[in-house]
Amino acid sequence: MKQIAYTIFGLWMGLAGPATAGPVQISMELGDYRFKPARLEVSVGQEVELKLTNTDSITPHNFVLKAPEAGLDMTVDVPPGASKTVRFTPGKPGFFPFYCDKRLLFFKSHRERGMHGVLTVNAK
Repeated sequence: MKQIAYTIFGLWMGLAGPATAGPVQISMELGDYRFKPARLEVSVGQEVELKLTNTDSITPHNFVLKAPEAGLDMTVDVPPGASKTVRFTPGKPGFFPFYCDKRLLFFKSHRERGMHGVLTVNAK
């Protein structure tokens, strides 16, 4: 009888106990000179796992986010048809632009063609 009580108590503690906080998981598509979604919202100090998927079959893209004052300084190249995952933890609230800086010869850059967005980091 004691064994059953301990088992039930252990199961209850496992279900009712504090959940371990993992990273916020976000998926983003890169393609057709756009990010989808183009606006991301997270909290300061929360780890983020961002999966980037290039939906174009020929065009390479990247994800550039330069905000070293918030602990955000990354450039992630994503080849056509590929996915890459990046993890980061914003250290400061604010609005931080991200973009694709790829360019083909004399054409407008992907950023100039509209491939940009904003990461909003909220205070806790």
